[in-house]
Amino acid sequence: MIVHVALSIPIAKTFSYSTPEERKFFVKPFSRVAIPFHNRILTGFIIDIEEKDDPGLKVISDIIDIFPLIDGKIARLCKWASLYYITPIGMVLKYALPQTLQVEKYISVRSLSSCASALEGVSLKKAYKNPGKDTIFQFLQEGLIELRDVFADKVFEPYHETVRTKEDSEKRLYIGDIESRLAYYMTCISELINKGRNVLMLLPDYYAAGKFYHKIFAERFKNNVIWYGSAIKTKTRMDAYFKARNGTGFLILGNKSCIFLPIPDLSLIIVERQEEDEYRNEEGFNFNANILALRLAETEHIPIIFGSASPSMEMYKHGEEGKFIVVGKKQQIDKKYSVVLMEKGLAAQPVLPDKLITAIGDAVQKSKNIAVFTPRRGYISHIRCLECKRTFLCPLCEGVLGLHKQENMLVCSICNKSFDYESKCVYCGSNLIRAANVGAEYIEEKLKALFTDSHIINITGETIKYFRKTISDISDGRRLTLVGTQSLSKIYGMHINKLIFVGWEELVRMAGYRSEEKMFQIFMNLLDILTPEEIYFFMDKKLAVNPARFFDLERFYTEELKKRKAAEFPPYVRFFLIDVEKKGEKAGLKILEKINMILEQEGLTEYLTGPMKQKNKGCYRWKLILKGDEKLFQNALLSIYGLSGVRIEADPMSI
Repeated sequence: MIVHVALSIPIAKTFSYSTPEERKFFVKPFSRVAIPFHNRILTGFIIDIEEKDDPGLKVISDIIDIFPLIDGKIARLCKWASLYYITPIGMVLKYALPQTLQVEKYISVRSLSSCASALEGVSLKKAYKNPGKDTIFQFLQEGLIELRDVFADKVFEPYHETVRTKEDSEKRLYIGDIESRLAYYMTCISELINKGRNVLMLLPDYYAAGKFYHKIFAERFKNNVIWYGSAIKTKTRMDAYFKARNGTGFLILGNKSCIFLPIPDLSLIIVERQEEDEYRNEEGFNFNANILALRLAETEHIPIIFGSASPSMEMYKHGEEGKFIVVGKKQQIDKKYSVVLMEKGLAAQPVLPDKLITAIGDAVQKSKNIAVFTPRRGYISHIRCLECKRTFLCPLCEGVLGLHKQENMLVCSICNKSFDYESKCVYCGSNLIRAANVGAEYIEEKLKALFTDSHIINITGETIKYFRKTISDISDGRRLTLVGTQSLSKIYGMHINKLIFVGWEELVRMAGYRSEEKMFQIFMNLLDILTPEEIYFFMDKKLAVNPARFFDLERFYTEELKKRKAAEFPPYVRFFLIDVEKKGEKAGLKILEKINMILEQEGLTEYLTGPMKQKNKGCYRWKLILKGDEKLFQNALLSIYGLSGVRIEADPMSI
């Protein structure tokens, strides 16, 4: 028997191996196997099987899974994701079935024969060591033992697919506030849980949205609510895994990785606030979980609900085109607001304006809850050398680097990577440095110095996990002043009296073609979650935007989609970024020549923009953009994928 194996490395092809006769019974598509590869033992996934022999092939070293841990619908999703995101299938499967999934540790052996009595109650992991995997495989094949999970004591066996019909696959877009969305979700979930069906709900994070929804649903559905994700302890996560895999009548909550969880009789998928960037995975395999959720729903005929106060342009476009059933109501904000124009914004000079201090001080004096939004989370978010005139940029992605004072680190605004800060220019070594664009850390420090009797809390992606504990530690009844980034929009259940935007207009320069969409979504979600009574905008006079167009949802989407269509930008066309990085310029130019040759052979040069050349710390980088459908570029990009120093990213966040 010959197996074709996809390795979990960035190589876009499979490798063929033969299988020992005694293991053939357990050779199944999408099982993990250990194989010899260039004097190493690597893990791969069986993609295809041929019922023939080839004595010239190397033999697989081991079968890791006693039967596949990926069911049919997840296997189909992985194949599609591999092509859609131009990523080798082995890399996709590696993410879908991570090494942290310690199944053997939580499966026990039950003896069905006296010859296997010594194995009664032993974990599968220990049984693999003694009496050995070959013996266990043989006993299982002969029916002398069975496997059971240690949590529910249910038989652990291969998946049995649920056949669904097209009539089940209704796609809905719910546009509404948090209260109406929650009520709608609750009604839909209750109907299915009461019938013993399973529901999957994706949430952007665990510490804010996850805990909020888990608490509310657990009050209603008790132990039928489980969370599956990396933010919890291994044993708890594995308990959730087995319940989701074997159980019925469960609501499974989770973040982006949960989309690859095999769930039998999955009868509904809900994606809360699908526009959030947290649904994008940037490690190893780049994908967007809500896009995969939509694909899973469409191909497996599973109803899906996307709920949000401010859906993405793509989802709104689907609704306008009739691809989704739009429910809820399109919001039009009727709240009053005030705009304060500053002659010099915080981007030009790091000094809090008097009018901002007065507005905060007035609310503090009246014991009101305040939230101050700023788009930057660090202390200083723009550092420029006065000697060589260069702005500090990330050496990995060219994002703007900001200073986090407490850690004394430079942090990228795009890829979130951090670097040591030595108080001098990273390019020329000069000590003449100009700092501008203050962030949440700076505002927090200044407000704490001004209002010593107020509880001032920093809310960013790093600190939000501690927010509820911080609130519980406050017992004297004083009101709160929250300072933070868009993470403020994840403080579910928190009412704010006064919401202040500081530097909101800077987002126009920070998010590329998505800038106004991001401004709108942050604005709408802050209003949705914090329900403010008063709204203030403090904006740089030179950069100021009119907030009025962001108060009407339908008008905003109509105008923005019209601009995107005219410019041939997403969601009307896809972007693929080809990033080439080499230490030597000649080596990089050779790679560019190979890329151009491949694109010319495929007739794709008309879809190409670039290259744009950059140099940083002795490294040369070139960026190229392909605009078009993934099916057009699949062959070319998979050929380019294996070139040294080349990174390909589908749907880059900022162009």
